[in-house]
Amino acid sequence: MSTSERDALKRIFGNTGFLIAGRATNAICSFVYIAWAVRALGLSQFGVLMLVTTFGAAVSQATHLLSWQPLLHYGTEPFTNGRQAQFSRVLAFCIRADYISGGVGWLVGTLGVALFGAYMGWPAADQGAAFAYMLTIAFMNTSWSAGVFRLCNSFWLTMLTDLSGALVRTVGSGIGFMYHMGLDYYLLVWSVTQLVMFISSTMLGWLQLRHTGATQRFSLFAPLKAGDAPGIWRFTLSTSCNHLLGSVFNQFGTLLVGGILGPADAAVYRVSRQIGEGIAKPAQLMMPALYPEFIRLREEQDWYGIKRVTIKLFLMIGGFSILLMGVAMAVGNILLTWMLHVHWHGGRSLIMLMLGSAILGLGVVPLEPLLTVIGQVSQVLKGRIIVTLTYLPLVYGMTMAWHLEGAAAAAVVAGLIMLGVCLRPVVAWFRRMAPGRRPAGAAAGDASPAPVPEKGT
Repeated sequence: MSTSERDALKRIFGNTGFLIAGRATNAICSFVYIAWAVRALGLSQFGVLMLVTTFGAAVSQATHLLSWQPLLHYGTEPFTNGRQAQFSRVLAFCIRADYISGGVGWLVGTLGVALFGAYMGWPAADQGAAFAYMLTIAFMNTSWSAGVFRLCNSFWLTMLTDLSGALVRTVGSGIGFMYHMGLDYYLLVWSVTQLVMFISSTMLGWLQLRHTGATQRFSLFAPLKAGDAPGIWRFTLSTSCNHLLGSVFNQFGTLLVGGILGPADAAVYRVSRQIGEGIAKPAQLMMPALYPEFIRLREEQDWYGIKRVTIKLFLMIGGFSILLMGVAMAVGNILLTWMLHVHWHGGRSLIMLMLGSAILGLGVVPLEPLLTVIGQVSQVLKGRIIVTLTYLPLVYGMTMAWHLEGAAAAAVVAGLIMLGVCLRPVVAWFRRMAPGRRPAGAAAGDASPAPVPEKGT
């Protein structure tokens, strides 16, 4: 293995470690604050809380532009080479994209509550609080600051942001449990959590840029110049559409289950999914750490390095998945019973299906950033479109036929489709750009039989 490959893997696992530490603390806290919320509200009202907050998260994910990816894609080279003015213009574009899309999300969320609140199983008495909660969407997007953390290899700052949110939500839920607070209070706690994360992420991102000297020539309204970032709008919209379709899969499935089976079943589905994804989360958190490393290898034209890193990650994920299945068999149903304060018949099989869907998603972890970096983000978008068109009618039909187990099985089918669609172009790209093994004695970039992919494609 070459030095660049070893360094890339070292940074990937080191940065993933910071993300895992933050999310692991958040996951542990979630077991506590969800249990407190269920006991304070009851399962039905907790289901309404999950449906309202899930709808807000879904609208946010569906409307905000994923600005951290264009910041890395177009900002890495000028940032590394000290072209501050060009980097500042790219950064300003990304910040504007976050704030504008946050405002659009708030409007869409408010309109969505007015039009569809009754169809999603929310009692009319709770829809006023749902309207107020939609304002939270305006400050849910912290994408540009996440891009700064990744660009500066400061993933530990993401951990601090996650910890601030987990602390606020846990303390707030504990107070609500002690004083028997209602749904309006818990929606306020969820909203304040997002506000604290937005403020802390923005402040830390700006301080990091000041530390590197990248804010000296910054202006929020500075327009991009010709040659700064060719194709940035197409790239941003493609990655954001991919994220939008992913949110349809992750969030609107819960909303659809709630509309069919009611808030209580939606709560069980949402929490069991959270347990399955939480068990698989350590490997899923690898994806943000992969982007900057794949970009570095791309700039070096080290196609064999990219291939070897991807294969090693696949092997590690495969071994990790076997371990996850054992963990889910042992503790999955126990966690579900403890968090919901009720024993749900068939909880183990439900969590195993949810974990199966999450594990299939792990297979996409190295593929999605690779396809994005090499200019084939359209392949990821194609996969999301196919999965969305398949998943929504599938989850509706299977939920009607087999209830929660059917909804979980539909997620497994969708995950399998997504993995197959993404794997095919990656294998074809490796055969063209890095066939066989690296030639003996060849350095990075020496044996690339095809041209470098363009950044704007």
